[in-house]
Amino acid sequence: MRAITRPLSQITHEYVDLNEVARDDGYLFVREGVGVAGRGTAIRIGHDDVLETLQNIEHQNLTEINGAGPVAIGCIPFDSSERHDFVIPKVVVGKDANGEQWITVIDDAPVELTTTTPPKPSSGSFSVHPGVSVEHYLEAVRLTRDAVRRGEITKAVIARDIFVETNMPFDVHAILLRLRASFGSSYRYLVDGLIGASPELLVTVSGNDVSSHPLAGTAPRSGNPELDQQLATELIASTKNQLEHRIVIHIVHETLFP
Repeated sequence: MRAITRPLSQITHEYVDLNEVARDDGYLFVREGVGVAGRGTAIRIGHDDVLETLQNIEHQNLTEINGAGPVAIGCIPFDSSERHDFVIPKVVVGKDANGEQWITVIDDAPVELTTTTPPKPSSGSFSVHPGVSVEHYLEAVRLTRDAVRRGEITKAVIARDIFVETNMPFDVHAILLRLRASFGSSYRYLVDGLIGASPELLVTVSGNDVSSHPLAGTAPRSGNPELDQQLATELIASTKNQLEHRIVIHIVHETLFP
């Protein structure tokens, strides 16, 4: 494969929103406008071969932007030994924290950066139901609480799935735009139909710098600046939330320290 990376200004002088690049069938990883969006599939490969495949791409970088070039995007399961795939998109648009913008094209793939038909509001009927019973969930909470009290574990995150069924397809592009409006400071992603927003970043590597951005402890937001400030102050002063956060910091520190 051959790849050419150019300043985005050589393609268009208009502002390019990464959400508009990904649309409903592309790839996205972005926070506050910084990140990458991809379109098309140059190759889909297993996780064992992804690094070698990227290194073997004949890449011509016509920018001075650090890290600009082909990327592999995928989902890693909790058990990372399980087989999982990565996609190297045919076209990738990236923006860095300095406002620099670039575009990478593999094997002269066609470039379509924006959509001419933005998603329109729509309505439909839907139903919501839990994946497990409330009783089952509460029992898991009780067992976990008792395990913490006995000192068997220090922290656990108990999750339960919620199913939403509708009479019409979900508009992925519209969901991305809604997430941007509601959670613009979170890391938003779209990979093979998996879509979401998270305030946490597991790990990032830049040269010799390795960093992680974990969070623990939550509080609701009200939309009222004064009340939000009060809630934030109470959150920081909470012994329970401070302890949760320190446990996470300790785990990340012990993992990275070696």
